[in-house]
Amino acid sequence: MDIQVARFRDVLGLLKPVVPRKTALPILTNILLKDGQAVATDLETMVIVPVPEVDAPCLIPYEDVVKMLQYTQGGEFLHIELNDGKVSLKWSEGSSTFVSKDVQDFPPVPEFVPVAETLLNGDALIPALVSVLPYIATENTRPVLSGVTLVLGEPIEVVAGDGFRMAYQVLGLSFPQEMTAILPPSSVITLSLLWEKTPRNPQPAEALIPMIMAKKEVAVGYDGKTGLRFVFGDAATAIVKLIQGSPPAWVKLIPKGEPTLETHVIAGELELAVRRALRVAKDNSGIIRMVFNDDTAIISASKDDQKVESSIKTFATKGAPGKVGLGANYLLDYLKGKEGVVTIAMVGEGSPVIFQHQKNPKVIIMPMNVQW
Repeated sequence: MDIQVARFRDVLGLLKPVVPRKTALPILTNILLKDGQAVATDLETMVIVPVPEVDAPCLIPYEDVVKMLQYTQGGEFLHIELNDGKVSLKWSEGSSTFVSKDVQDFPPVPEFVPVAETLLNGDALIPALVSVLPYIATENTRPVLSGVTLVLGEPIEVVAGDGFRMAYQVLGLSFPQEMTAILPPSSVITLSLLWEKTPRNPQPAEALIPMIMAKKEVAVGYDGKTGLRFVFGDAATAIVKLIQGSPPAWVKLIPKGEPTLETHVIAGELELAVRRALRVAKDNSGIIRMVFNDDTAIISASKDDQKVESSIKTFATKGAPGKVGLGANYLLDYLKGKEGVVTIAMVGEGSPVIFQHQKNPKVIIMPMNVQW
């Protein structure tokens, strides 16, 4: 096999997200070159990159080859060959030889036969999956909460939650079959990196701007069993092994009815007020108290004879007064990096609090018991 160094680096870059650094199966630290493809997997996600130059099967150690190619000119051509259990990489000014494992030990590429498949706007789908990722459960007591739920059908919905908060977004997309899939978090990260690194394939157009602004489409397929396939044009394919189980009925957890309180605040001002009260809140189960009046919100925390209180401006308030206690860390996690206006709503005393910021997912945080 002969391939240009720069092109081989690009291939290795696409495979990087699923090559584990530490694993109980050392074979997974290799990539498989076979049948005109380069393949890598962490057993949750398999990434397949077309490499027509591949003319014979072999395994190459990922990290060793990547480090070696850092110091090889991109314009050089590599000759890769397997002999007597060793794989050699040769170029005009040198060569490297590595021990190669048996290709039979590497997980085989599954035969993926979709029962439903369609082209979707990847510019909408992939960022939505990433945006709810911070809200998954970090412990493994309930595996169905440790991934991102993708509700396929019409419309497509993206949800994640840990039992105390959830993020929910409805996309203007549809899938030809109704089903619910739970994607492992590592798979979502891999899909995000592939979405960023693979090129757009716009339809030919007379003007340059429409071609540049064209949506990056991804073909999403379901095999009717345990897997989803994401095809990024001619550049790469990812096959995701889904988390098994039935997630909560997320939509039913969203408070229904007209808000009894709805107000708007500047995200940065609310974050500063919460941070002022954080030290005292940590001494009292992490509770931040929020009291809403017509045009102000009082953000406070108290413990014994200690109390920190800040007043921030609110606007377009409906239904005040109102009050609620929320976890300080949950509030700060939500507000991190947000600019501009955040909408806060409740549909009754003691109900979950609904947060909305621009086109980001709707976030719902459960209240905490507070002695007012």
